[in-house]
Amino acid sequence: MNAPAPSFAQHVVLAIDDGSPESASLVVVIAEAPDTTVHRCSRGYDAYDHAMRVAPTVIVLDLERREESQYVLERFRRAPETEGVPVLVVGSDLDTDRAEAFRLGASDYLERPVQPAELRTRCLLHSRAYLASVERHHALAALQRVQVQLRQALRENEDLRSRAARDAGDKAPIERWRTRMSGLLQVGIELNQVQDFHTLMDRILDESRHLLNADAGTIFVREGDRLRFAFFQNETLARRTRSGETPPMQTFRIPINERSIAGWVALTGQPVNISDTDRLDPSLPFRFDHSFDQLLDYRTRSMLAMPLKNRLGRVLGVIELINARDDQGRSRDGGFTDEDQALIEHFASIATVALERTHLTESIIMRMIRMAEVHDPSETTPHVERVSGYASILFEEWARRRGLEGANLERQRDRLRIAAKLHDVGKVGVSDRVLKKPGLLDEHERGEIERHVIIGGDLFDDMPTDYDEAAREVALMHHERWDGTGYPGILEGGQRRGRRGEEIPVFARIVAICDVFDALSSVRCYKPAWPEERVLDQMRSERGRAFDPELIDILFDRLAELRAIRAASPEEPD
Repeated sequence: MNAPAPSFAQHVVLAIDDGSPESASLVVVIAEAPDTTVHRCSRGYDAYDHAMRVAPTVIVLDLERREESQYVLERFRRAPETEGVPVLVVGSDLDTDRAEAFRLGASDYLERPVQPAELRTRCLLHSRAYLASVERHHALAALQRVQVQLRQALRENEDLRSRAARDAGDKAPIERWRTRMSGLLQVGIELNQVQDFHTLMDRILDESRHLLNADAGTIFVREGDRLRFAFFQNETLARRTRSGETPPMQTFRIPINERSIAGWVALTGQPVNISDTDRLDPSLPFRFDHSFDQLLDYRTRSMLAMPLKNRLGRVLGVIELINARDDQGRSRDGGFTDEDQALIEHFASIATVALERTHLTESIIMRMIRMAEVHDPSETTPHVERVSGYASILFEEWARRRGLEGANLERQRDRLRIAAKLHDVGKVGVSDRVLKKPGLLDEHERGEIERHVIIGGDLFDDMPTDYDEAAREVALMHHERWDGTGYPGILEGGQRRGRRGEEIPVFARIVAICDVFDALSSVRCYKPAWPEERVLDQMRSERGRAFDPELIDILFDRLAELRAIRAASPEEPD
C-alpha cells in the first residue's frame, strides 16, 4: 500500500522516543505549532510501519538506545518511501554520536537537554523544506503537462493555418508560425533547466522579448498586496551605455489596484494589449504613467502586459513587453498583434511553472540556510544573498576574460549562485556551544569548526546533478588558500597538505573571497564591522596569499557593483 500524499498545508511529525515524560513534554511543544499533527512511536523497530501509515513530513528520533537509533536511520534511508523525509536526531553532546548520526543520514542534530522552542522551530524548518521539495516534483510534472498541451496546440494551429494558406495560396504565415512555436517549445525545455530565481527571471524576460521582437520589457514580482519592479531590459537604453547592457534601475513597489496597468493586470488576472499609450480609452480605470519614460528619456508607445499565473490561478507577477518592432527593428504600427498575444499566453504558462519551481528550489535552499543560522548567528540570509551576488559579479568578469558567454555562462553562473548560498551549510553539524562561543576558541574547538567543510561537502556527496557537484566543491573547499595553507586539504604521501593555486576549483576561490569580504564588512559576535578602507587593505594584502590574484584584481575593478549589492541586502534589525 502506498503512503498517503502529504498535504502542503499540514506538517506531520513522527516522534520516535522511549516514552519518557521528558519526550512527552517535547511532543506537546511541537504540537503547539500551527498546522501541525504529531504521532508518537515508542519502539524504533516499528517506526517504519508507523511512517507508512501517517506519511510524516519530518521525523524526530529521540531514543537512548543507540543500536535502535542506528537501525531506524538505516531503515529509513534504505526505503524509497522515506529516504527523502528529514530526520532530526536528539542525542548526547558527544561528537562521536553526532558524527555517526550524520553518517547514517540524519538531517539535523540537537543536544540534550533540548530547548523546546528550538526543537519546534527546527521541526517546522525541515517540514517546510520537505513539503517544498514534494511540491517541486509536482511543479515539474505540471511543466511536462504544459509542454504536451503546447505541442497539441501547435499541431492544431498548423492544421488550421495550412487550410487557410491553401485557400489563399500563401505559405509564409505557416512557416513563420511554425518557427515561432518551435522556438517556444525549445525555450520551455531550456527554462526547465534553470535553477536560480534571478537567472530564470532574466531569461524569461529576454526570451519573451525575443519571441515578440519587443524593444524593452519589465517583470513585476508579487509581494503580498504589492508588485515589486524587479527586472528590466531595454535595448534602446543599452545602446547608449559603454557596456552595451541595460543600466541598473532602482527597485520600487506599486499597489495592486486598478490605477496602474500592472496593478490592474495583477488584480484581474487579465492581459492588456495597448497599441498607443497616448490614446488610451478614457473609460478604462488605469492610466499609463509617463514619469518613468521622462526620467529615462524614452518613449513607450505599445505595450502588452500579461499576468504570470500558477495552476491555481494565483498571480505571481506581471510581465510587460514594450514597443513592438518589425523585422527591420522599426517601431511597428498597431503594436502587438493578436498572434503575439496568443504566443505570449502560451509562453506565460510555461514561464510561470518554471518560476514556481525555482521559488520552491529557492525555498529549500533558504530553509537549509536558516537551519545553519539557528546554529550560527553570523550565517544570516542577507549574508548569503550578498555572497551569492558578489560571486556572480566576480565570475561574470572572470568568464568574460576567457570568452565564456551565452547559455553556457548563464548555466555556470546559475550553479555558482546556488552553491555560494550553501557555502556554510555544514555548520548544522557543529556543536552550538562552539559556534556561539563569544570568546577565543581553543585548538580543539578550532578543529571542530573546521569540520564544517567536511560535513557540508558530505551533504552533497552523492552528486546526482552538476548543481550538487558545485555545492559540494564550494562547501568543501571555500577555506582553502591560494598559498596552500588552508583546509581541509588533501592526503598526499600519507601527509595532509592544503590545496594551492588552481588546484582549488574556481567557484571555491570566488566564494572564499566573497565570504571574507562580507564578513569583514559586517558585525560579528567577536568584532564590529570594519570600515571599507580597512577591508580593502586586508583583501589587497592577501592577494597571492589567501586569494587568487586575478580574482582580487576583479574585485577592485567591480567594486561599485559590489557596493550596490551590499546596499540592496542590508542586515535585518534584531
